[in-house]
Amino acid sequence: MPLFTVTMRAGRTAGEKTAISRAIHHASIKAGYPDDDMFQRFLCLDQADLKVDPNYPGLPKPRTEKMLMIEVLVSSGTDASTKRRLLAALVEALGPVGTDPNDIMVFFAEIDRANSSFGGGQLALPVANR
Repeated sequence: MPLFTVTMRAGRTAGEKTAISRAIHHASIKAGYPDDDMFQRFLCLDQADLKVDPNYPGLPKPRTEKMLMIEVLVSSGTDASTKRRLLAALVEALGPVGTDPNDIMVFFAEIDRANSSFGGGQLALPVANR
């Protein structure tokens, strides 16, 4: 795992989405996840369907139209240091593809692997120590 859900305003080109996808995958690898562990989905919403306060919580400048809302679903028990590494790697990797750190919102959620399946009709196996 992790499963990334990226919500953004509609209007991004396929090339921009590909660059964002690659940056997220690079960040995931840098944070310690395997190269073949890539699960992403992109939700592009019209202006009327994505309402976000431009300054909350007291940002130094308003968010732009390039804001990304990234939800990261990880296995339960993922330690805070792994989440911090992934967050830092996301900010670092998304900068070169045109996303200001001010425009990156990240939300972590955890799911027990016994409540998920990666396919084949089998429940996910426990996380092997890396």
